[in-house]
Amino acid sequence: MSERVLAIVVLGWTLVSWGGRIGLLADAELTDPGDLLRIGGSLLIGWVTSGILWWAPDRANEVRWLFVAWTVVLWTRSFVVTWLDPPSLAFALVHTVLAIGWFLLAWQVAPATGRRDREDVRVSTDA
Repeated sequence: MSERVLAIVVLGWTLVSWGGRIGLLADAELTDPGDLLRIGGSLLIGWVTSGILWWAPDRANEVRWLFVAWTVVLWTRSFVVTWLDPPSLAFALVHTVLAIGWFLLAWQVAPATGRRDREDVRVSTDA
């Protein structure tokens, strides 16, 4: 997947997953710092990662690792907490699908170091 396509996917999935919660950031009744950090941080990291992949992909490794670390920690927590005490089965299933989507995206965003499944890593067949 090219860096520009990946940038669009990151931005799109960020907006699909978190876009409905943007209004909560300005909600006067939202007093939990954890919610502010989770929602705001996810939006910010998604937007920054998308921008760096689009405009400066050759300098994106640190941002890629930040995105991967944030995604794995946040969505592992969300998956576990959701299944420990789900408000409903539908809620748990939706959050499971979101978590799987985020884990797959993190795999694509992770730098290609040591991997051979990315377009930008070519294995020479010339001997």
